[in-house]
Amino acid sequence: MYLTKEKINLDEILRGFDFGSGKNGSVIIFTGIVRGDEVKSGEFVESIFYDAYEQMAEREIEKIKNEARSKFPIDGILIRHRIGNVGVGEISFVVVVSSAHREEGFRAIQFIIDEVKSKVPIWKKEILSNGKTIWR
Repeated sequence: MYLTKEKINLDEILRGFDFGSGKNGSVIIFTGIVRGDEVKSGEFVESIFYDAYEQMAEREIEKIKNEARSKFPIDGILIRHRIGNVGVGEISFVVVVSSAHREEGFRAIQFIIDEVKSKVPIWKKEILSNGKTIWR
């Protein structure tokens, strides 16, 4: 399961991650965090509401995970994306990759992030400090 309505807790994720029994020398962790950007003069993002076509999103993320495994010499992969309301400073997206060496881990994680952003049906609605919303 790649989508979650629960807050993403890095400690829990890393406790459950398979580090590869001593054969991996690299674990790369990417976290996407909601920023409190100023979108207009005096209007700031307070949170983002993530919505998804959940069944399709789960399938697409599984495909991306499998493609990453076939393209890069990596071992462990973990992907989680929040859905629902995510406040400023909270984690919305996390990817963890283990590999023998850092180079392939960095390339794999970049690939996974780019593919999820471009192919997975997840939409975001920014909720602003003045109560307005913007779909992106």
